[in-house]
Amino acid sequence: MDDERFQELKETEIKRLTTPLTYKKVRGGYEAYDCEGNPIKRKDNVINVSKEYILEPKPKILSDEEILMYAPESKTAAEIRLKRGIGSKSDKRHVNENMYNNIFLIGFLILFPLGLFVFNPTFSNLLGHILFFLIIILMIIYYIYQMYIKDYTEAKYKQETQNKEQKNIKNDKKTESTTNNDLLLLFESKEKIAREMIEKRFPAPQMTNTKFNAVLDNCKEVVESQIENLNALTPTEKTKYEIESRKKLIKQVISKIDDLTNELILSEESNLTVVVEEMDTLINSIKDYN
Repeated sequence: MDDERFQELKETEIKRLTTPLTYKKVRGGYEAYDCEGNPIKRKDNVINVSKEYILEPKPKILSDEEILMYAPESKTAAEIRLKRGIGSKSDKRHVNENMYNNIFLIGFLILFPLGLFVFNPTFSNLLGHILFFLIIILMIIYYIYQMYIKDYTEAKYKQETQNKEQKNIKNDKKTESTTNNDLLLLFESKEKIAREMIEKRFPAPQMTNTKFNAVLDNCKEVVESQIENLNALTPTEKTKYEIESRKKLIKQVISKIDDLTNELILSEESNLTVVVEEMDTLINSIKDYN
C-alpha cells in the first residue's frame, strides 16, 4: 500500500473515531452506529451509561499515540497505557471486562450444579465441600491477581521508565547543584560588601577590624563546606529534608551578614545636620552680597 492510500485510510479512521455516534431507537432500547453506518456493540458491565458504546480503532492503521489521542476511551487505548506502565485501575477493568463474564459463566456451569450436589444432605461429603470452596478461592485469587498484582508493563517500557527516572535524578542533582552554587555566589557578594564596610568603619590594623573579619572568615569556611556537601548529595525523599534544612541555615547566615552590613552603615555619622546648618547659613548670608 502506497503512502498516499495509507494516509487516506488514516484520515478516514480518525474521522470515524471523532464523529459522534448516531442512535436508533429499537424495542428494548437503542442501537448505535458510527459515521460509516457500522453497528457498535454495546459494552456489558458498564457502570457509566455514557460509555455503553465506545468505538474501537481498526487495527494497523493508527499509531499508539494517535489511538491515545483519538480513541482514549477504547479498550485498545487502555491496553496501550497498561503496557507503558501508566494505566489505571479503570484501564485494568476495561481490559479484563470479559473476566466478569467468565467468572459468572464458571459459577453457573460448575459451581451451581456442584453446589446442588455438595449441599444435598443425601450426597454431601467433605471432599465435595473442599472442592466447592477451593474453586471459589481460586476465582477470587485470579481476580485479585488480574486487578492488583499483575504487572502489564512491557519490558521495553520498563527500561525506558528506569532510564527516565535515572535521567530525572541526574537533572534534579544538576539543578540542585546550580541552586547551591547560586546560593554561594549570593553569600560571596554579601560578604564582600560587609568586608568593605568593616574596612571603612574600622580601618586596619584596628583590633575590631581583625575581630570582625575573623568572624566572616569562619562564616565563609562553613558555608563553602556546606555547599560542597550539598552538591555531593543526591536529592531523594530521604535527603530532601536535610538538604532544605541546611540551605535554610545558609540563608540565615546571609541574612545575618546583611544585618551586620546595615548596622555598620547606620553607625556612621551622617553629617546631614551639619550640611543643613551650612546651607541655612549660606542662604542667610545672601543679603550680605551685593
